[in-house]
Amino acid sequence: MTMNPSSVTALLCERIVAASRSTLPPDALKAARELCLDGIAVAVAGAQLEEAPRLLAAHFADPLTGTGGGTSSSLLGLNARLGTVPAALVNGAAMHVLDFEPMWLPATHALSPALASALALGEALGSSGLEVLGAVVLGIEIQGRLRQAARGLESHELRFHPPGFVGPIGAAVACGHLLGFDARQFANAIGIAGSRCGGLFVNLGTMTKATHTAYAASLGLEAALLTRSGFTGSLALFDAGPQSYENAFFPRGLDSDALLAFGQTLRVVDPGYAVKIFPAKFSTHYAITAALALRDRIPDPSAITKVRITAADVPSSDRPHPRSGLDGKFSLQYTAALALLDGQVGLSSFTDARLHRADMQALLPKFETRLTREIPSIYTEGRYLDVAVTLQGGEVITARCERPRGSWGAAPITTAELVGKARDCFATFATKEAAETCIASCLELDRLDGVGLRALLRLASTGGHG
Repeated sequence: MTMNPSSVTALLCERIVAASRSTLPPDALKAARELCLDGIAVAVAGAQLEEAPRLLAAHFADPLTGTGGGTSSSLLGLNARLGTVPAALVNGAAMHVLDFEPMWLPATHALSPALASALALGEALGSSGLEVLGAVVLGIEIQGRLRQAARGLESHELRFHPPGFVGPIGAAVACGHLLGFDARQFANAIGIAGSRCGGLFVNLGTMTKATHTAYAASLGLEAALLTRSGFTGSLALFDAGPQSYENAFFPRGLDSDALLAFGQTLRVVDPGYAVKIFPAKFSTHYAITAALALRDRIPDPSAITKVRITAADVPSSDRPHPRSGLDGKFSLQYTAALALLDGQVGLSSFTDARLHRADMQALLPKFETRLTREIPSIYTEGRYLDVAVTLQGGEVITARCERPRGSWGAAPITTAELVGKARDCFATFATKEAAETCIASCLELDRLDGVGLRALLRLASTGGHG
């Protein structure tokens, strides 16, 4: 099969090759280092606090499964090792299961598919930290360009969860960088990864949601490895045609000009990303922020008679009756109730025990939620959320959140705060000394050779315990 040199896919892959062979600018390097710190730390906490990563690790280590494929790559926070492809999957789940990884514009979860795959492959290859950083930046870049090429889809228009249909391609590009692909090889890996895309919103609130990024990481890596072995796929994934990738995932069509802007400015820098300070779906950060603004004006939570939320139409965030603490991460009602009751939302907020406590069960039935398409669901196009709390005696107090902290146009999360978040995450498993070593290594990742990268990943896997 030959490539049409003037096709969208061919032109894009030439741009990917050019970016792959270029030196990362300082601002992109800084962003990539901090993203890697956030991703690794959150993965350690996810592996410790949620059951899904442990179940996945046991599944792939089971001889009956027969897919372990060796022990070349570390499992973060689990003191175990698997082959590259299953390790990328387990680590991708661990990075995402807390819903604590950064958010991107347009919305997706771009870090875990790119980082989990690059770390698993990079450790096996003996890649340097700088090579892994480059892979992560390019893997995020293609995901951001694809989301931008979707022509401004609102949340209610999406048919598939974004990391499920852009993440495998991001991982394929990240791993193609580490493998030194040329344009044809990138096109082939992208073509294979295109047949691995999917991800249904119906699984949000379950363990399966974390596998959207997990399988994105592993299947994109697998697409790159298959390409290296001579396995063939379409060389024209992004070109127009019947029953195409565009038809499947872009209901408004694919803006090829937006896609071909790949690398002109790197998405890790412009528009950048939102570091999460609450471990929950980003839509809920609006509710949390508004509810926290009201808490000091409420004499006692028992004085609340009604809570009304008015928000953008993001269907997956309207969950008045969460089935579990994990499901609560996606619930406007539960997260706002946490803010009103506890005055904080953190790693310990999303347990079944917290969900079933009497104060939470008393407050949740008092919520009324209205999702409206009159409020844009795109973060930078006038999105907001209103909370109105009615108190005994009839007083109504209100708050609006237009930009959660750390998001685009809002007060940024500082490097010091990011390091504090990382310490909290590492503290779920690692010794203090191991945590500080991991943090320091991530913040100078571009200076680590292959030996240094492997030492970092082993320490993030063992937590200093073995």
